[in-house]
Amino acid sequence: TATVCDDSDACTQNKCNPATGCDYTTATVCDDSDACTQNKCNSATGCDYTTATVCDDSDACTQNKCNPATGCDYTTATVCDDSDACTQNKCNSATGCDYTTSDACTQNKCNPATGCDYTTATVCDDSDACTQNKCNPATGCDYTFCHWM
Repeated sequence: TATVCDDSDACTQNKCNPATGCDYTTATVCDDSDACTQNKCNSATGCDYTTATVCDDSDACTQNKCNPATGCDYTTATVCDDSDACTQNKCNSATGCDYTTSDACTQNKCNPATGCDYTTATVCDDSDACTQNKCNPATGCDYTFCHWM
C-alpha cells in the first residue's frame, strides 16, 4: 500500500521519500513573470498574484509607474504646466508643481503674449550710508551693516 503524503498546504510540494517518508519542505515556486505583482503563496489556495507592487520613490516630480517586465519606473517626469506664460513651470521634489516666480531681485512683470519680463531690477536702497544695499534672489533686499575699520 502506497503512503499518501498530503499536508493540505498548497504552498508545499507533497513528496514521499522512500527512506524517510513524507517530505513537505520543498516550497511551491510562485512566479507569474510580472514584476508589478508580488509572488505570494496562500496555503489554502496556492499562488496569489493579486497584490500589486507598490512603486513610490517619494519624489513628487516623478510618476510612480510599474513596468511588468522591469518593475518600478520613476524616469517619467511629472509635467508641470499651468498654461500661464507669467509663471515658471517648475517641480519641487517634496511638494510637486510650483508655478511661482522665484527671483526677488526682479520686478516680475508679465506680458500675457510673451510671458515673464525679469529685466527691470528691484532697487534696494534704504538711504543709510552705513549699510550695503544688495539684493538676494531668494529673499529680496538685504541691507547688511558695513563694518568699518
